[in-house]
Amino acid sequence: MKRNIEQWRKLWLVLLAGVLSGCVAAPKNALFVDAGAWPATAGSVALVGVSFDERYRPLPQSGLDGQLLGQLRRVLERKGYLVAETLQPHRPERQVLTSVPAAELAARVAAPVDLVLAVHVDFLFSSATYSESNPPPEFEIAAEARLVDAKAVRDLWRDRGHALAGGAAAMPLRNPDYDRMRGLAELANDLFLTLPDAGQQPGVSSVE
Repeated sequence: MKRNIEQWRKLWLVLLAGVLSGCVAAPKNALFVDAGAWPATAGSVALVGVSFDERYRPLPQSGLDGQLLGQLRRVLERKGYLVAETLQPHRPERQVLTSVPAAELAARVAAPVDLVLAVHVDFLFSSATYSESNPPPEFEIAAEARLVDAKAVRDLWRDRGHALAGGAAAMPLRNPDYDRMRGLAELANDLFLTLPDAGQQPGVSSVE
């Protein structure tokens, strides 16, 4: 009997170890990186647009696209890039910028830059009211980023990002403006997590 208990104890420990190891987050990998074609001294990038899935396109007066642009620029500059901003926040983008030809993205840039960046938001949810308690209000957003070599006119890198703010974890505090800004900041950080720092090759990053 005692031997059986000991065997069950060992089995339980093995199963517990397996569950805990499965909870450890795997390293985030870019969806696509042409590492062999990466410009060795790429230090400037033009953010040429942020498009939204038509189901989640925010109203122009919401200011969300402009706030997202600011957070994207913040992370790019923290990674050492000189950012040339060509996006017009209050002009809705009708194309899915992760699907148009690379030459079309490169043609949007008038100033000489090394890289061209576009972002497409394919999920967006923001609670209509913060007076609700069940379910708790929240802000959630997901997007894909695409980077093109401005000179060679070819895709170099793609990755996805996601953020969730508010919800049950935010109770009892409920602030729609804070949740939105925190969600956009987390999205920008997650979106560019695998993007190489300015002047570095793929696989090296300093943004946490």
